[in-house]
Amino acid sequence: MIYISYFTVFIGLLLPLVLMVKRQDISATSLLAKLLFNLVINIVGILLAFKFIWKKWIFGPKSPFDLIFTVEFLITIIAIEALILAIDHWLHLSKWLTVISIEQLSAKSYLKALLAAIVAALTVFLTTASYWTTTTFGLLNPEQIIYNLKQPMEGADQSFMLSFLNGPLLKTLMTFITLFLIALVLFNVEFQGLPKPKVIRWSVAALITIGSIISLTFAAININIGGFYKYFTASSTFIEENYVDPEKTKLTFPKKKRNLIYIYVESLESSSIDKLDGGQMSTNLLPGLTQLSNEGIHFSDTSKKFGGAHQFNGTGWTIAGMVAQTSGLPLKVPVQGNDYANSAKQQFLPGATTLNDILAKEGYQQTILMGSDATFGGRRSYFTQHGHVTIDDYLQAKKDKRIPEDYRVWWGYEDSKLFTYAQQDLSKLAASDKPFNFTMLTANTHHIGGYPEANMPQKYSDQYSNVIAFTDTQLVEFVTWLKQQSFYDNTTVIIHGDHLSMDADYYKKHGVKDSKRRTFNLILNAPVDQKKVKTRNRMYGTYDMFPTTLAAMGVKIDGNRLGIGTNLLSNKKTVAEKDGFNDVNDELAQSSKFYNDQFMYAKRTK
Repeated sequence: MIYISYFTVFIGLLLPLVLMVKRQDISATSLLAKLLFNLVINIVGILLAFKFIWKKWIFGPKSPFDLIFTVEFLITIIAIEALILAIDHWLHLSKWLTVISIEQLSAKSYLKALLAAIVAALTVFLTTASYWTTTTFGLLNPEQIIYNLKQPMEGADQSFMLSFLNGPLLKTLMTFITLFLIALVLFNVEFQGLPKPKVIRWSVAALITIGSIISLTFAAININIGGFYKYFTASSTFIEENYVDPEKTKLTFPKKKRNLIYIYVESLESSSIDKLDGGQMSTNLLPGLTQLSNEGIHFSDTSKKFGGAHQFNGTGWTIAGMVAQTSGLPLKVPVQGNDYANSAKQQFLPGATTLNDILAKEGYQQTILMGSDATFGGRRSYFTQHGHVTIDDYLQAKKDKRIPEDYRVWWGYEDSKLFTYAQQDLSKLAASDKPFNFTMLTANTHHIGGYPEANMPQKYSDQYSNVIAFTDTQLVEFVTWLKQQSFYDNTTVIIHGDHLSMDADYYKKHGVKDSKRRTFNLILNAPVDQKKVKTRNRMYGTYDMFPTTLAAMGVKIDGNRLGIGTNLLSNKKTVAEKDGFNDVNDELAQSSKFYNDQFMYAKRTK
């Protein structure tokens, strides 16, 4: 990173300057101060020149150094130095940095510099962390932030930690070191062209205070501080008023129970389809799924063929999306108490009745396959505690020697292996005379940038587009394999995004507004008359997939509602269609005593 080089050179002059101040060497201090000033002018000049003249951004993950860049860099430096010499000749600027006197560095001197550096560094940390969070995790709400802060990072991809270390943490450290050393100089050295140190100390304190207030205000707005306030203070009865208890609802399964294959596709959006068909992109990145949708049911929130589910509060990250689609509930996080089974004594929504609970009672074999560690985000707890689902994850793959003990790419192993292992697992499940529920979670399309497999075609100019397109190919190839299996005729297949992509910058660069983005959905081989199903102009959330999934398996649901979800195959209005997206989303952003008492802290009896 080029700014590390600048920082190194800068500190290389600043440390000797502080040493000369400590020795009260006026001559050496003057010389080093002038050199440092010259360096600062060069750095600022280079940044401005490359931004406004050369139209290039010199900071980035890839090295900018090539022949053209080197020539431009040299021209810029020469021009800046010539300008400095000319201005100094006319205005005698170098005299301004001539040292008049140096105060003895005392414990109080270090304390004042330290205090200024700490306040500034803390401001930088909170501000950069705020923007890092929204850039990294996309469309955020308070519960998502609080939930993930409470969860262990076990099983997470290392790129998250590295991006945080190379971003907010590194910038904070650089700010602290730099400002501490500069403050030691400015607070104790009187220059000919500058005010006395006492005036500078008060001026710096005022600037840091004002700057901190402004920066933290923008950071608070960016992180949606209003949402946090509402989360901690407001309370809603919406869930209580709209919840339909699956335990008290008559569910009638067909005589021959159908199998279910539910594929959660990481960050899959119908937004990735071209605008002509209802997506938001200029190029269709999902041509295979677009074609495959002609054979199944796809719900759209517009009059066009492709749209999808709105993302409501409490459904916008992987485990939240899974909870919504299997329980008809958002994933809410009480201010105090349950950390969602971070320890053996804790339970994950013990009062909720989920799809897996229902299918377990009906005698289904249940397995969830994922190429990451199921521990991350509480997924292991949720699926084992609800329906005793068999976990086939990254750790299990190592135990079964599917992959070497030291193998790890991305979040564990790549999706090409996932689809191969899915075929193996399904073949075993299908060999039994019991119906099965097979769930799988892909990972290649996770942010940041997705995972580019070695054999991934390079159709587009950016990596994430290629990863999305390759996932489309993998899904269609897998469904093609499914169709060739003897169990397929009695199997319902659902392909659904777990949530909207957190790589929000990617869609912004492609001109896609956040308000237009929707998760992808597709139901294949459901025993329903597709002509009678209203698939367009449907406003719904991923929690509506809970009753819809059961209905797609041929289950008759008394009232066509479960949780706060509605069976979309029934043409019955969803809660969002009745109350509107904004009202429902606002209600779900608030705390719910009913949710806490009924689902979070209830004793599990199922």
